[in-house]
Amino acid sequence: MLDFKPPKLNTTVIQVAKAIMPLINRLCLKGLTLDVDAESIARLKMTDGHATVLVPNHAARADPAVTFLLSKQLSQQYYYMTARETFDKGKFGGLRSSLLQRFGAYSIVRGTADRNAFRTTQELLSEGNSHLVIFAEGEISRQNDTVMRFEKGIVQLCFWALDDMAKAEIGKPLYIVPIGIKYHYPKDMWGDIDTALTELEENILPPAERTPIERYERLRRIGIAIFKTLAAEYQYKVDETVPLDAHIQKLKEQILSHAEKIMGIRSEADVLTRVRTLKNLVDAEVYRDVEQMTEYEQKIHEELLQKFQQFYPDLERLINFISISDGYVAEERSPERFLEVIIRLEREVFGTSKMRGPRVASVRVGEPKNLRECYDTYKTQKRETVEQITHELETAVQALVKGIS
Repeated sequence: MLDFKPPKLNTTVIQVAKAIMPLINRLCLKGLTLDVDAESIARLKMTDGHATVLVPNHAARADPAVTFLLSKQLSQQYYYMTARETFDKGKFGGLRSSLLQRFGAYSIVRGTADRNAFRTTQELLSEGNSHLVIFAEGEISRQNDTVMRFEKGIVQLCFWALDDMAKAEIGKPLYIVPIGIKYHYPKDMWGDIDTALTELEENILPPAERTPIERYERLRRIGIAIFKTLAAEYQYKVDETVPLDAHIQKLKEQILSHAEKIMGIRSEADVLTRVRTLKNLVDAEVYRDVEQMTEYEQKIHEELLQKFQQFYPDLERLINFISISDGYVAEERSPERFLEVIIRLEREVFGTSKMRGPRVASVRVGEPKNLRECYDTYKTQKRETVEQITHELETAVQALVKGIS
């Protein structure tokens, strides 16, 4: 793969970062604090000195910062499997990449046989004492109460590490630990919410339609206006007798089908699987090693990149709205749910969203599972064992998230 970013964990850099974390927190994270109960701390301490994969849900962009704060609180050091594009983001991509690597992050091109990432993961785990953070959903759900389906590759990598340990006659355990993260605002956020709604209304509603109505109805009115604009863009016919949520799901399907048609792909899988497939296809092509290609291969590569430009905005839109549904806020009219939907709408309308705070991240840790206890079963039923443990892990994380009040 092109330009693999290996981990270069530097204890000094990490200690400095932990020391100045309060300042970084105020400047970049709007004052993020951690709420971890004693039982969760005890469970994390149980795996000290052993290979451990921490698997949190991925509800927000702040999740990596939460795990870093967690490592600070427990005096532990974590490695992080990180999407390759993350290293290049922003104006200071080179500095960002260098710092991430020294914090213990290493890159993976998702959806590919990224041998460098796989080998690094197996080496870290087979050494028998590293703690590794992997977000198994692959994408950010942007919803506190939603856990998207987990990728099976995480559990598979763990068993490959156990294969390596078996060859080296290492009999130590390898733990996988479910973690639930949920955010809430400790101060009154309704003023911020009203301001955000006003900004959205001023950008997408004509003055005559900005009539004073109840807050939830304002949010829904904005959502419907955006939906109708997108429906016209994608030539989707709106039937007023059909519930809005059905329309939202059908529009997602139409946008996805449009992107798949451009790429010549046909699939009967669910929307999430198909979005992941497209995203992985894009990542795999973007990060191919051009230097190793013939002139003809480079020509085909450039043609594919031009194809991607036709549907990449569609793909970004699908990722932004993948978990959204009508009635999500109506179920629980909390500031958190209001702002989760507002952030999506801001990203659609403005291309970016505002971070608001301060926030409290509640972290709950499930029972560590020693995969060595399943290793014999895995050797005879590999696919079934990986699928079963992945499902158990996903269910455990969902239960942890749901249990956080």
